[in-house]
Amino acid sequence: METEATIRRQGNSVGIVLPQPILREMGFMGGQTVSLQATPEGLLIKPKRVRYTAAELNALCDPKAPMPSDLDEWDRMPRVGKEQE
Repeated sequence: METEATIRRQGNSVGIVLPQPILREMGFMGGQTVSLQATPEGLLIKPKRVRYTAAELNALCDPKAPMPSDLDEWDRMPRVGKEQE
């Protein structure tokens, strides 16, 4: 989709207001952080990927949650080959 937008002054900076159809098509929302990259074609705007640390991911886990059934079955499988040693 191609459309136009106006660069507007906002204090000491400038900004571009993205039209709603572009926001919907790209899956962007207000307040979201994006990555900007100047390319020979123009400005590339991509969603900023959040990088979590292991500690942050572990903090999101519920240690009291039940083990998923497929992992529980895996733990109960009989040992084979060199696992028996």
